[in-house]
Amino acid sequence: MSRTEEISRHIAEEIARREPGERLPTVREMMKRFRTAQRTVEAALAPFIAEGRLQVRRGAGIVVTEPATRAQAWEADVLILYRISASRLARNLLMELETRLRARDLRVMLLGFSDDAHALSVLSRLGRFRVCLVQVHFEPLQLPFLASLAEHADSVVVDGISTTGVGIDAIGTNWREALVVAMRRLREKGHARIAFLTSGHPARQIAMARREYRRLGEAMPGGGWLIELDALPGDYTSDRIVRALESQRDPDGRLPFTALVLWGLVDGLVLDSALSRLGLLGGRDLSVILLGSVDFGPEHLNSFDVVGNRDAEKIDRFEAVILSRLEDDTTEPDTHYLPLHRLDFGSVADLTE
Repeated sequence: MSRTEEISRHIAEEIARREPGERLPTVREMMKRFRTAQRTVEAALAPFIAEGRLQVRRGAGIVVTEPATRAQAWEADVLILYRISASRLARNLLMELETRLRARDLRVMLLGFSDDAHALSVLSRLGRFRVCLVQVHFEPLQLPFLASLAEHADSVVVDGISTTGVGIDAIGTNWREALVVAMRRLREKGHARIAFLTSGHPARQIAMARREYRRLGEAMPGGGWLIELDALPGDYTSDRIVRALESQRDPDGRLPFTALVLWGLVDGLVLDSALSRLGLLGGRDLSVILLGSVDFGPEHLNSFDVVGNRDAEKIDRFEAVILSRLEDDTTEPDTHYLPLHRLDFGSVADLTE
């Protein structure tokens, strides 16, 4: 045990046996007791002062604080830190969680950032929080960012499963599994030539879904049709989808596949417009299954079949995990996968009839 650790243990014992308002031994007294330098004692005291368990008062020395004063050591109960994006689903999650947490009289701070450097700059100006919810919109959490989060929050909850196994609660959907469900559904309906249109971004869950499609595509001509867009999920445009599908057509204008699985769409009107411009009708000329939220109407328009999570269940899970961490839940942080559901609207033609 180092000298600083020895002094820290002594300070914790002194706090435990004293009432709020009572004084601890002075820095000089602790220097003498442990035969050490002033900076060593101050280093041992610093965490207790930062946590609000001790206060240095002029003329009174080092004082054990009242419980109410300790609560004031937190800048807020929950910090919601989010990467700025155009995703309506992402915004919906944050706004609903903020509403629910405030309804419980919890203090919530909501801050956006554009990139990791901006996030680190924002965090450097903040105090401590009991829980930090981070929404990175598929971008990986870099080590300096993770380290800064650990300095500012007792618990960290992340939207998405790009980062797991590093002492955080990660909540998201296994999109690789969702792809398997969609492919199975299409094959049950007699489709043997199935394309997958998705983001070309290197984020873990996107890359794993692409890898799964390549494996499943081994049974299809040429290994299938993996169509990658140079855009993050949520940033797809009608023009990009039109160009991507147009490039697959033969000289006679025919597509080589009968069905399309699409992941990363958050506005169904974007796909509806693209298909219309291509002269295609979903469910007749091209069967379509989206990977997304089955209860988010703007995404599937009640027109496209969809496999994925329920947005309502996702919000409930985030609320439950955040509240458990606020209640000092001591279970190890985990990866929380959301249940999968399928909803049919008739955009898949039955080729078995």
